Amino acid sequence: MRKRILITLVLFLFVSHVLGAVSIDDLINLSKNPGTLEISWEYFVEYIKDNPTDTKISEVGELISAKRYLYNKYKDFYFVDAVLSEDLKSFCINLGVLSANFRLPKEDTEMIIYIFPQIPTVIEEILETGIFSEPFYKYLYKLDGLREFLSVNSYEKFIESIVENSVKLPIFFDEDMKNFISTFVPQNNFALFEEIINKSRYVVNEENYLGIYNLLSFLEENNFLKQSLVVYSQLDKYFTIKKMLTSLNNSVFFIEKQELPSFISQVYDVGIELKDIQIEKNLLYNMYYSLLRTLNSKLDGIQELVPIEKNFENLQLAFNNEINGEILKLQNNVIRIQSYPTSKVSVDSSLSQQKTKAENQVRENKYVAFIYIIIGIGIATLFIFLYFELFPTYNKINFLCNLKFGKYAVHLAEKLVIKDPGNYKNFLVLARSYEVLGDYAASINAYKSALNLKNKNIFDKK
Repeated sequence: MRKRILITLVLFLFVSHVLGAVSIDDLINLSKNPGTLEISWEYFVEYIKDNPTDTKISEVGELISAKRYLYNKYKDFYFVDAVLSEDLKSFCINLGVLSANFRLPKEDTEMIIYIFPQIPTVIEEILETGIFSEPFYKYLYKLDGLREFLSVNSYEKFIESIVENSVKLPIFFDEDMKNFISTFVPQNNFALFEEIINKSRYVVNEENYLGIYNLLSFLEENNFLKQSLVVYSQLDKYFTIKKMLTSLNNSVFFIEKQELPSFISQVYDVGIELKDIQIEKNLLYNMYYSLLRTLNSKLDGIQELVPIEKNFENLQLAFNNEINGEILKLQNNVIRIQSYPTSKVSVDSSLSQQKTKAENQVRENKYVAFIYIIIGIGIATLFIFLYFELFPTYNKINFLCNLKFGKYAVHLAEKLVIKDPGNYKNFLVLARSYEVLGDYAASINAYKSALNLKNKNIFDKK
C-alpha cells in the first residue's frame, strides 16, 4: 500500500513538474517519505529557479535540508521516519525505546525543533502546569540543548504534581522522569521537593513510603537532601529490612537442618533492626510475624533444640503480642551455646551425639527415599497394566509382541477377537501373539481365520 501511494505521488509530482505546476506544499509532502526525500530537494532547486521571489523558499529549504541531514545521519533509527513525516507522537515514542543514556547532540536538536517547532511550547506547558498532556513527552529530555529554548516562570506546580503522582504511583517516578527533571528543572528549585513533602502528611502513611523514598533518594543522589535526612535514613532502613525479611520468608521453607543456627541468627539480627525503626512499620511487623511463625513450625517438626549464639531475651516485649508470643516459642526451640558444659569432654560428647543423630537422620532419609521410589515404580506399573488391560488395541498388542510378551499379548488379542470377531486384523494380531508364544498350531489356525474373514469381507463388498 505504501509503495503504491509512493508511486502515485511521484507520478503526480512528475506530471505537475512537467506542466510547471509543482507547489511548495507538493515539495513538503514529497519530503515526508524516505523514497522521495532526495527528489523533493531536486524539485526544490528547480522551484527556486522558477519562483525566486517566493517568500517561503527559505523556510522550506531549511526544512528539507534538515530532514536530509537527519535522515542520512540516523537512517538506522526508527525515529527518523517520524522526523520525515513530521509525526511528533511517533518521534517521542521511538525516542523512548532508546537507552536512557541516548542523546541527540545540540546541533541536531536545533534541526529537530525546526521540524517540530511546537516542542519548546509543549515542554513549557508541562513545567508550568505540571500536566503531561501526553506521557511520551517525557522522553524529550534526550534532545541536548532543548532547555535553552525554554522560558519558564515557575516550577512549583510541576514539582507538586511530580510529588503527588510519585506517591500515588511509585513507578511514575522512573528513570526517564528523573532524567526529565534533571534536564529541565534548574537545581535551585530542587528544594521545593522537600518543602512540599514536609508540608504534606504523606510520610505518616506506610503505603506512601516507596514514593517518598524514591523522591528523597533522587534528592540525595543530587546532593540536595537537607531537611529530610532523618526521614530518609528511617525510610532507607525500612526498605533494607523489608528486603531482608522478603529474602528470609522466601528461604525459610528450604533451610536445611545444619543451616538453622545461622538462619536463626539472621532472624535475630533483623528483629534488632526492626525494633529500632521509629516510623510506622505494620507491614514489616506482619512479615516478621509470618517468618517467626513458619520458623517455629519447622523447629517443632525437628523436635530438638538448635544451638545459637544470639540471646532472644533482648527481643522480649519489643513488639506486639503476636510477635512476642512467637519469640517466646522460638526461645523454647533453641539453646544458647553459652549454656553448654564447658569441659572438653562434655563438649566432645555433645558433638559426638549430634554427629550420630545426623548420620541416623541421613540413613533414615535414604530409606524413606527408597520406599518412595519403590512405591512410584509400583504405581507406574499398575497404570501401564490398566492402560493395556482396559483399552487393548492392535498397536499395543504388536508392541507387546515386539517385547516378546507372548502370553500377555495372546490374552489381550483374545479380548479383541471377542469384542469384534468380524475384524480380520484382530485374528492377525492373535496369530502373531501365538507365534511369539511358540504355539504355532494355534497361530496357523488364527491366520486361516483372518484370511477367511478378509476374503469374506471382499466378497460382501462385491
